[in-house]
Amino acid sequence: MAAYKGQSTQEGTVMGRGWRYEVWVCDTGYERPDQHDGSCGAWKRAGIHWNAKWIGAFEEAALQGHAFVQAVPVENPGWKPYTVFEHINGGGLCVQCWFRHERTHTEHVVDESTGTCAPCLEAQQQRGPLVRMPDGTTEFTCEECRSFMRRWHEQNAYSERRDPNPRLYRTALDVAREDAKGQ
Repeated sequence: MAAYKGQSTQEGTVMGRGWRYEVWVCDTGYERPDQHDGSCGAWKRAGIHWNAKWIGAFEEAALQGHAFVQAVPVENPGWKPYTVFEHINGGGLCVQCWFRHERTHTEHVVDESTGTCAPCLEAQQQRGPLVRMPDGTTEFTCEECRSFMRRWHEQNAYSERRDPNPRLYRTALDVAREDAKGQ
């Protein structure tokens, strides 16, 4: 790729324009997946990947205990940084299970010996990888919910005489790897 006038390059990638993909790693020292459920407040930048090398940022984040990738526009007024990928070893809290739990769980029953509510604890055990959703977002989803939603999507598509979208309800990392191969 040729550099534009006044731009620097690194490994043949234009640095002055486009996107910078920053890998941020949780620096709290937490070891269990459930400790990463929204309480991580200390982060360190572990790497930067430029433009077409974005998949390297995803792969680097996937090797960490808890990390996210933030896409940062470089010299693109009007664009804001946003999170494009997140990884937690052991999986993140399943959003679907937690929503179902919140809608049906009306009263906490605290076990005096553990100091926890068993139904809440059970819902928090449902974990999974980041999964591609129909609206273009990603959510942490356990295997049971992911399989159920995928089957529902396939049945709905077939009943409407169309092919199911092969990208939906698959792990975000698998979809990203396929996208990177297509570049």
